Amino acid sequence: MGTETKIMIPTPPEAMSAAVLVTTLKRFAGLARLAEHPESIARGLVPLIEAAFLHADDAPRRCLLSQAKADARFADLLVTEVFTDVARSLETGWNDDHLSFVDVTIASTRLQDAIRILSRPCPPARDIASLLMIVPQWEQHGLPAIFATEKLRRLGAPTRLLSGLSTPEIIRLAARIAPHAVLISTSSYRSAARLPELVRSLRKDIPQTFPIIVGGPAMVENRTLCAHSGADLATSDLNEALRFCDFPLREVTVPVSAAGV
Repeated sequence: MGTETKIMIPTPPEAMSAAVLVTTLKRFAGLARLAEHPESIARGLVPLIEAAFLHADDAPRRCLLSQAKADARFADLLVTEVFTDVARSLETGWNDDHLSFVDVTIASTRLQDAIRILSRPCPPARDIASLLMIVPQWEQHGLPAIFATEKLRRLGAPTRLLSGLSTPEIIRLAARIAPHAVLISTSSYRSAARLPELVRSLRKDIPQTFPIIVGGPAMVENRTLCAHSGADLATSDLNEALRFCDFPLREVTVPVSAAGV
């Protein structure tokens, strides 16, 4: 398909019945399968998927996951392009009082579950170079790190994710893993303010040396704080992070049976 195809949706996604939402999601999944550039329909998917995660009926969400599990290309589109915008939309809905705390909590949990189902969680073999993504124990937002970890894996960088652990536990596991580089996810001013303590511990208590990179949503408003954390680099650009630590990317293969061909 050489030209972008658009679907006009006369009814707002949040007002759709479960049956109509299921039909529309299937139509978009079919377009993504046929499109030369499936990312061109990503914007139209965002409100539909947000509505599916918020819907009281679980059928739209089951339909979405079924379509994605049958088509690795569609799953890649969701995980790398669409789900991040869905998360931003949920945050905007909360900030604008359009969504309640319960709405956002339920939808975010479902979003995280969808990432888990569609992810490539195979743990890196111990004899190959790998990255370590850390979500500190005090960090309240885990989705940014989950998105970043999954994108790194799909770029060909085997990545482990440590979340919710105390600093001594992080030190112990990081020393055993001996990563090529460590990335720390931070999402707020309060979280970024605690980075220097963690960075110092990583340098002092682990015998191996490796680049330490900090990033995440806090980079938007607290870039200077992140840059002064003692890390080697502060960035939310994963490609820049990979170039900085000179990480050897591995070829990523997609099973034919999962690609819908």
